[in-house]
Amino acid sequence: MTDVVIREVRPGDGAACAALWRDAGEFFAGINPHTFRVPSNEGLAEWFEQGHATYGGRRDMLTLLAEVDGIVVGSISATLLEPIETAERQVQSDFSRQRLHIDSLDVLTAHRRGGVGTALMKAAEAWGRSHGAEVIILETELNNPLSMAFYEKRMGMTPEVVTLRREIDRSELNGGDA
Repeated sequence: MTDVVIREVRPGDGAACAALWRDAGEFFAGINPHTFRVPSNEGLAEWFEQGHATYGGRRDMLTLLAEVDGIVVGSISATLLEPIETAERQVQSDFSRQRLHIDSLDVLTAHRRGGVGTALMKAAEAWGRSHGAEVIILETELNNPLSMAFYEKRMGMTPEVVTLRREIDRSELNGGDA
């Protein structure tokens, strides 16, 4: 395993975050081109800088970067979800618990399967635990052989929910008039 350094995002990391995001877009667009795309590079680094400036100080949000030899090669973003007010009326028991939602986990293609994702997940879990989280939740593509194996075998997670999707045929709207 390569030495991985995990750190918080800092001003000036926007270009590295943009490169990770585009790399992830290329990977996911290759798996599901009907639901993913490679984001435009124009203004992407600035968008990340603005997002970190706006949300970086929130107690309920985390963004960490992974470096190998001083180069940013991975990132993780997570959000703490508080129990909901109506938890006692809900069928789903996790609504009564504080949850750590992994919003995104990205590792540059050249650094996948080298411990970067594991280090990021462990750091996010430790942060969540220190903030009272009792369970980790996330979404991933069922047909993504890398992430399904990673989350199930390496991280000990179990798939429990499937999101179903269908494009709406616009010709069906208004009695067939598009």
